[in-house]
Amino acid sequence: MLDVKPPTPALQAKATPAKCWRNYYRVYRVLHLGRLGTVFPGIHGGPSVFPSQNLAESYALGFLQMLNPPGRFYMDHLAAFPEGEAAN
Repeated sequence: MLDVKPPTPALQAKATPAKCWRNYYRVYRVLHLGRLGTVFPGIHGGPSVFPSQNLAESYALGFLQMLNPPGRFYMDHLAAFPEGEAAN
């Protein structure tokens, strides 16, 4: 009939969750941001890393509310990626 074999150790190993998450933003115009200096249009990683994806994304939403004036968008949040992976 069906011979059920125990899974091999390679199949049992699980990936470890990411420990550092970095926000990536799309910049629409030249901006002069304090500690980042001059940022040109394109996709850029944020300067800070966060211990979880939820924390990184909530920080990004608050940052964009402070940066973008009502009805205008200078910068947009793409996503939070694990450290070592890139958005572009």
